[in-house]
Amino acid sequence: MQKKKKDIHAVVLSSTEVPENVREQKETERTTKEFIRFGTDNLFPQALAGLYRKSPNLRAIINSITIFTVGGGFKVSEDNKEGDDWLRSVNADGEDLMDVYDRSMTDKGVIGNRYLLLSTDSVIGNASFLNVDHFQSVKCRLKKVKPGDEQMILVHPDWSRFDSHKKLLKEFPIYPNFMEMDGAFRSMVHIKEYEPDFDHYGIASYVAAMDAAAIAYKTNKWNVSRLDNSFQTSGVLLVDGDMSDKDAKTLQQDIKDNLIGEGNQGKLLTIIKKLGGESTSFTPINSNTEGDWLSLHTQSDNDLIMALNWKKSLAGISENTGFETDRIINDYQVVLNTNILKEQNNFIRRVQKWHDDLGTGIDLTDLFIDNRPPINLLTKLSADKYTQIWEARKMAGLEYDMEDPLQMKYVETVKEKDNDSTDNANGSN
Repeated sequence: MQKKKKDIHAVVLSSTEVPENVREQKETERTTKEFIRFGTDNLFPQALAGLYRKSPNLRAIINSITIFTVGGGFKVSEDNKEGDDWLRSVNADGEDLMDVYDRSMTDKGVIGNRYLLLSTDSVIGNASFLNVDHFQSVKCRLKKVKPGDEQMILVHPDWSRFDSHKKLLKEFPIYPNFMEMDGAFRSMVHIKEYEPDFDHYGIASYVAAMDAAAIAYKTNKWNVSRLDNSFQTSGVLLVDGDMSDKDAKTLQQDIKDNLIGEGNQGKLLTIIKKLGGESTSFTPINSNTEGDWLSLHTQSDNDLIMALNWKKSLAGISENTGFETDRIINDYQVVLNTNILKEQNNFIRRVQKWHDDLGTGIDLTDLFIDNRPPINLLTKLSADKYTQIWEARKMAGLEYDMEDPLQMKYVETVKEKDNDSTDNANGSN
C-alpha cells in the first residue's frame, strides 16, 4: 500500500506540480538503488519538462535562447569539404550537427544537463568515423559506484517505473572512457550547468524562478476557467433536501464536475441541509482580482527573464512599447557578447577535441557558428550610405564600372558634396 502511494505522488509531481526540494542524493545517504537520485523522488527532470510544456513564457524564453544560440548552424571555410560533409551528417540518421546542438540546447535550458553519445570504430587515434547522437536528459541518470570505480551514465525510458522494468536499462561510460557495444566504441558526454552543493547533476538557471513559471501558466488557467464558468464568481451554495450521505456526496461531486471549472477556479462551498424548509439559495462572493493577476503575470515574466539572463525583446514578450528596432539590436548585441559566444565557443572546442583525440583526420580548426541577428543593422541605415555608385547604376540597368574611382564612392558621399557646393554657391550670391 505504501508503494502505491509513492507511485501516485511521483506521477503527480512529475506532471502537474513544481518540486519544492531541488536536491541530489549525497554519498552519505544509504540506498539500495543503483543510480544517484535527481530530486527527492528521482523525477526532478520530468517535473521540469512538465513545467516547460505548461508555462508559455518559460517556453518562449528558452526557445529564443536556443534559436539565437544555434543561429544559422555550424560552418567551415569553403575549401574544407571534408569538414563540411561531416557537419551535414554526424550520425547514422544523417542528422546535421545543428540538429543535435539544437536539442541539446533545449535540454540545457529546461533541465541544466546535456547528454551526447559518441560512437567510433577506434579509440587509439586512427578512427575512420565519429557519430554524435543526442540523448534526452529526462532519461539519463548517473550510476552509483564505489570510490575509484568508473562512473557510468544510466539510460532508462521511464524512471517512474524503473523497478518493474529494469531490463530496459542501458549504461554508457563517461567521456573520455569508451566501451565496445554493438560493434562500435561508445561514450557518453555529460555537460552540466554548475550549481553550488551539486556534485553529479547540473541545474537550470531558472531554478530560482520556478514559482514564477508556475504563476504564468496558473494565471492563464484562471482566465480559461472564467470563460468556462461564464465569468461567474465563487460563492456559497445552500441546498435544502432530505437525502442520504451517499446522495449528498454524489450531488457535491456533480456540482464540482460541472460548475467549478479547471483547477478549482470558481470553487463553490456547497452546504446540504437535511432538515428545514428553506429553499436552495446561492450567495456570491465578489472579489475584484483582475489587477492582482495582471501584476503577478508581469512579475513572473520579469523574474524568469532575470533568472535566465535574457532579454524580453528577444523572447517576444510584449511591453506595449511598440516595435523598437534600436532596443532589439542592442539587446541582441548584449546577449551575443555575454551569453551566446561563450556557449558556442565552449561547444566548438569540445567538438574539435573529440576529433583530435580520436584522430579522425577531419580538420575543424575553422569551425564556427553563423550568428544571425533578428534585425540586420543595415535595415537601420539609409541605402545611400552603404550603396556605391556602380552598384546603384547596376540596379538601375545602366552601364557601370567597378574599377572607376568615382563610381566606387558611396551615393550619400556624393550627395553631401553636391549639397555643400549648392550651399556655397547660394552664399556667394
